[in-house]
Amino acid sequence: MRRFAAFFLISFLFLTPAFAGQGAVQTTLYFGLSLPKGGSISEKQWQGFLADTVTPRFPDGLTVVSAIGQWRNPKVSPPKTVSERTKVVIIVRADTPASAKAITEIKASYLKRFHQISVLQTDQPVRIVE
Repeated sequence: MRRFAAFFLISFLFLTPAFAGQGAVQTTLYFGLSLPKGGSISEKQWQGFLADTVTPRFPDGLTVVSAIGQWRNPKVSPPKTVSERTKVVIIVRADTPASAKAITEIKASYLKRFHQISVLQTDQPVRIVE
């Protein structure tokens, strides 16, 4: 019984996110892969951005989903609906100014690096259940 209790305690400590017990937010970021002047961001370029910009800010984990996105560009006259390959990044993070700043830095880096117009962000409070 003691072994089981010790195993359970150690497992709980390793599997519980560092921010358990605090407020948590699920941030979803939508990164369009089309380039403004034509072409698209390659998988290699995306993996480089993920490795050097996103992962260092959220090393505890995140989820990346490949998708097809659609949005209406209001900066073009007349506004045009655009469909493009998209990467959706889902991050469950502590609800702190530091983690919010990290999200802002990721978005700013993507906009600058790939000359993008925007990165869509949604935030939703979540309760972590393990």
